[in-house]
Amino acid sequence: MKNMKTIFSLALALTSAVACSSNKPQNDSAPSGASDDLLMQDNKLLQLRSYVDKAGFPKWDQNRATCIILCESSGRADARTGVHVGLFQINETYPGGEGGRGVKHQTQPAWDASGRKCGYNLEDPQVNADCAFVRLSRAGWNDWDCGGAVPALKIKVEACRARLDERLGR
Repeated sequence: MKNMKTIFSLALALTSAVACSSNKPQNDSAPSGASDDLLMQDNKLLQLRSYVDKAGFPKWDQNRATCIILCESSGRADARTGVHVGLFQINETYPGGEGGRGVKHQTQPAWDASGRKCGYNLEDPQVNADCAFVRLSRAGWNDWDCGGAVPALKIKVEACRARLDERLGR
């Protein structure tokens, strides 16, 4: 039974590595953005996870947050896509919204469950993770393409989370 579980885990890892080996879509309907968690060294993954830990993400969700970082920015603090910046690809207009609490639009409630503000230096990995926690506390994971806005990417993030749970522990 243990051998079957090991074989299944290896097959899953190999399948995931092939599926996540490129950020380019396989065809026009495939979404872009995938984690490379199987290729990244443990110390880099642990560094990324330390940012989410210090930001206040719950222990049980830190590997998911790390996988969202991998999906959104490939773990690059200086990543920029238009107005989206840093590890979590935070929209650079968020820190200035509603007293720095990261309000995306006016229909959101005027509260912040984290009690913190979103800083302006979004290329600083800790500031970016702190801001992501503020966003998460307000709107959940669906604000991120990889967190839920794009269902196929959410599936990849969940597979990554499961692999990191096994590889690094929770």
